[in-house]
Amino acid sequence: MANQGLKYNAVHLEKDLEWLSIVLNQRLSLFRDKTDYGAVIKLAPPALKGQKSIYQQFLESFAFSAEERLILLLGMLPYISPYLVEKAISAHGIDSRQIPEIGGIRGSAHGGMIPTAETALFLLAGNNLQKRMEYGLLFSPAHKFYTKNILKLGEISSFEPDTSGVITVSKDVLHMITDATAYQPLFNTNFPAKLITTGYDYKDIVLHPDTESQLDEIRTWLKYRKQLMKDWSFEDKIHNGFKCLFYGPPGTGKSMAAAVIGKQNKMPVYRVDLSMVISKYIGETEKNLSRVFDAASNKDWILFFDEADALFGKRSNIQNANDRFANQEVSYLLMRMEEYEGLAILATNFKNNIDKAFLRRFQSVVYFPFPNKEERYRLWSQSFSGKTVLAKDVDLNVISESFAITGASIMNVVRYASIMALKRGNNVITRDYIITGVKKEIAKEASMSGENATNN
Repeated sequence: MANQGLKYNAVHLEKDLEWLSIVLNQRLSLFRDKTDYGAVIKLAPPALKGQKSIYQQFLESFAFSAEERLILLLGMLPYISPYLVEKAISAHGIDSRQIPEIGGIRGSAHGGMIPTAETALFLLAGNNLQKRMEYGLLFSPAHKFYTKNILKLGEISSFEPDTSGVITVSKDVLHMITDATAYQPLFNTNFPAKLITTGYDYKDIVLHPDTESQLDEIRTWLKYRKQLMKDWSFEDKIHNGFKCLFYGPPGTGKSMAAAVIGKQNKMPVYRVDLSMVISKYIGETEKNLSRVFDAASNKDWILFFDEADALFGKRSNIQNANDRFANQEVSYLLMRMEEYEGLAILATNFKNNIDKAFLRRFQSVVYFPFPNKEERYRLWSQSFSGKTVLAKDVDLNVISESFAITGASIMNVVRYASIMALKRGNNVITRDYIITGVKKEIAKEASMSGENATNN
């Protein structure tokens, strides 16, 4: 199926590349002949016939004008026809060094010219100043190229005009058009978020009834959001997104709940690594956040910010420059959160650590309490493998009542006791191994609490 998608895309892209060549040759002819090369050129794009391609569907879904379609093609040239511009210039007998008007840059490894906004403006406007200003608006941050994460201009030095920036098509669009697949970003410094999955289903997680009821509100929104926004015309009344806060002690199921919601609704969940987002350098935190939100734009992704108080915490009173820039980061984050059209989940161990300015913006605040005795019993009962048996002296009711530990700690104990059974050469889970595992968890929690107290 993917090969068929590539075939159809290639057929239609070849048609559009022929059209781009015609437009380019028209402009170069006017430039070479020293006529009024600001004259309007014929831009009518070709009709894409035959089997509908992913590329054609993409063009139709955004209702691109001929000018917008040409700019998109220019941005993709280094990937689909890297030497088209050079060949056209050479065919007209023009030395590329004598035509700075066409813009473009040379990469360190790429052999062809990489188009910039200047390249697009040369084709569309020539030396007509009014047209240049009009078409320049196509690169505005308010344009759908930016707001829908289709393309943007690359960064340039502060003293250079924005139009010197490379036309940079988003990875999502490139993958969709050039290999007919959805783009799955890799976790690295350029994309500090990791895809998280789970083998559990919603019925497998043990939650307090109040927590379950609050999570149901999120699931209901995911199910009916499109109907609410479009059919009931709420698009102009409320933001098309949902922001919620998960709070409660560590190990109470916040991350698992996010992963299960994603699995149930067939939505990828990306956990944002805040240690890679937060930077001591001015402006870098905003750039890192921008990469995440830009990548998630127009997709059914769930963004999960764990230990969110590291970034979303209470803002400080401005006492020095560092405080001022830290508060700017918070303001930027508030803006991007408001603009995000998907589901964003922030998780923290302590709700009081979150700035009240954030709390007012959440549609839902979900508390994950420490599990009570009955919930701990359910956790113990369903955590062991069906291939193991409990020794006669194991009473899960007694263990549940005696040891107040979280679901994450219970799972660690189950893992430890199971490994010990395998080491012994059988499948029997003994009370001694369970108790030893519990003591290890309690000691670990006590050690971590001591470190936190020292740090605080």
